[in-house]
Amino acid sequence: MAVSNTLRQVRTERNICQEDLAIAIGSCGRTIGRIERSERSASLELALRLSKYLDVAVEELFVLDEEK
Repeated sequence: MAVSNTLRQVRTERNICQEDLAIAIGSCGRTIGRIERSERSASLELALRLSKYLDVAVEELFVLDEEK
């Protein structure tokens, strides 16, 4: 099973750059980029911070792809 995400889509719809998002949630821009490209999975804490900051349910940001 793999996890996909809509982080880039949500972030760009709100005109937030990776670096600004990272600063707002206490992370770094490289981490946000890696999560968006599915090179890294977000920790539970980071997923919750992203969800809260973007005001989007975690389940809308991160989806479990059961077929993969």
